[in-house]
Amino acid sequence: MHLKIAVLPGDYIGPEVMAAALPVLEAVLKKSGHTLEHSTHDVGGAGIDNHGKALPDSTLEACRAADAILFGSVGGPKWEKLPPAEQPERASLLPLRKHFTLYANVRPGLLLKNLIDTSPIRPDRIPNGVDMVCIRELTGGLYFGPKSTTTLADGDIEAIDTMVYRKSEIERITDVAITTARARRKHITLVDKANVLQTSVLWRKVVADRLKATAPDIALTVMYIDNAAMQLVLKPAQFDVLLTENMFGDILSDEMAVICGSLGMMASA
Repeated sequence: MHLKIAVLPGDYIGPEVMAAALPVLEAVLKKSGHTLEHSTHDVGGAGIDNHGKALPDSTLEACRAADAILFGSVGGPKWEKLPPAEQPERASLLPLRKHFTLYANVRPGLLLKNLIDTSPIRPDRIPNGVDMVCIRELTGGLYFGPKSTTTLADGDIEAIDTMVYRKSEIERITDVAITTARARRKHITLVDKANVLQTSVLWRKVVADRLKATAPDIALTVMYIDNAAMQLVLKPAQFDVLLTENMFGDILSDEMAVICGSLGMMASA
């Protein structure tokens, strides 16, 4: 198989990571009998500096023509004074996810037993290392819901972010979690805030119904986000597959990565 990949190094550590990742990818593909064709394109701060916007038209076209996108990292202090909507993260990552319907973020948290000293967690809490996967819904929720900032009649300013989820969005990300769990220890932990959020109530119902109908072999645990953040530190070995919505997954996946040693050591797709 011949694969075309659009390489988007991005900013700061992005190019450095990409320089190490590409030779590994090429070696793996060569060993498996595949060939690789890749082209490099600006994104994020590099896009702003060289093209005037974080997601240049030429980069988007290259991504459309590719079989896959290999993305580094975007953003940094240099662009923090730009209007929020023009900053690298919001103006490149979110449009890419939406344009290509990249609804599933799969982030493994793997810490081998012989590397437990790299974790900030006490070794006695992770004697066998850490092995979990966070499945984060990536194109719904607060990051993509309707937003507004309004000056009220009394001069006060009101900002609104809206969390919106549809049943179909929850079902498709649940299917990703099911597939992942079946290849592992067959245990999904749904992380939500169903005691106060109506979207979380829907998540609980849809996930439970989906597992009952299509994956009765998968065990399901439900956990509030605040407790999950605590349990990740207290007993990370209890988790196999974490399933959650966009913002909760954004936070928990970073916590998981640091537990495994460093955010920079973790891969994601």
